[in-house]
Amino acid sequence: MRVEQITENKDDYIDTLMIGDSSEDNVRYYLEEGNLYGLYEDEILRSVSVVIMLNNRKCVLKNLCTIEEDRGQGYGSHLLDYICEVYADSCDLMYVEIKKEKPCVDFYKKRGFSVAPISQAYFERYYQQKNYGNVQHEYLTRTLISAVNVKRVVDLALKAGELLLQNGGEIFRVEETIDRICNRFYVDKIDTFVLSHGIFISVRNGENDAYTRVKNVPLASPHLGIVAAVNSLSREISGGQVDINEAFERLDEIEKMPPPRPLNLMLAAGFGAGFFGYFLGSTIPESIACFFIAVILYLWVIFAKRHGLNKMILNTIGGVLITSLSVLITRLPLPFDLSISGMTIGAIMPLIPGLAFVNAIRDIADSDFLSGTVRMIDAILVFVYIAVGVGVALGIFNNLLGGIAL
Repeated sequence: MRVEQITENKDDYIDTLMIGDSSEDNVRYYLEEGNLYGLYEDEILRSVSVVIMLNNRKCVLKNLCTIEEDRGQGYGSHLLDYICEVYADSCDLMYVEIKKEKPCVDFYKKRGFSVAPISQAYFERYYQQKNYGNVQHEYLTRTLISAVNVKRVVDLALKAGELLLQNGGEIFRVEETIDRICNRFYVDKIDTFVLSHGIFISVRNGENDAYTRVKNVPLASPHLGIVAAVNSLSREISGGQVDINEAFERLDEIEKMPPPRPLNLMLAAGFGAGFFGYFLGSTIPESIACFFIAVILYLWVIFAKRHGLNKMILNTIGGVLITSLSVLITRLPLPFDLSISGMTIGAIMPLIPGLAFVNAIRDIADSDFLSGTVRMIDAILVFVYIAVGVGVALGIFNNLLGGIAL
């Protein structure tokens, strides 16, 4: 759902507004004087309303109505919440004039409105008719207090964006999530700048009050389960299903999602290496050897990550380990021949930063050249580290040990 203020072609909405007010003259009168808002879902108008500003930080809500077939689905409530939040900065009180019908009265009272005594002169100011027949009206009022702190909204959006970026989310996905969360809580004056390792958010609340947050997000191993969970939560927030307090609690739970079990990671690395090796031309025995090499390799990867070793050490030693194991397997008395290249080509796959490389290409394609370039350089350096490890190992076995690798 999205709500927008309609400033052009207001007459096109007269028929819709007449669902709640049968007098076209009245509708035209306050439509010209007030601000028109429309709620859309799937680009279809679902609900409309008009708000008129009064003196002394007061406003009046005129004719909140929902398309008949869309009633009972929360569109009117969402539009009312939006309007109250928008006018909370400029108004202290909001009045609404309604017919004395129980469902209508109950709807507003459930949303914080209460009966307010208003003079007949106020009523006649907006209605030119003096004879109202048997229709009885009631006036309700609500104190407008901003229910959402702008800084808290920005902190929520920043945390969601950080989790996405840290765990392998693309730049456009991070920006989209931040915008979706801020728009849901009526924070629309926002500028976002996302890099591969940092998020910059600036929000203007009022004319001169600005709030800026900068968050450094170090490059880390991806966790696509967290990315999927944050995506799902952001859509629930956008749909109005989750309030800000619950959203923070959900993000804390998502952040604590455990990584896959080490045994599962090792088996996944083994099967991935074996199948990739076979697809890239390795024989079946060589693909089976890739499986065992990758399982042992991932023991080293898990150890290195737990002890915070940097990428250069992790991938360089990983390349040495792969090559060394491949050479040693060729020295075993097996009834078939195995080539070092056939085993190495598959066994290095668990070290290849495929997600980072693909995200770099996508960022560049989306014109995020700086972020795409940083990610591309990071991925290429990993390739270099692996190649150095493989080259060092082959050099040791071929030259220092007298050609044992041949």
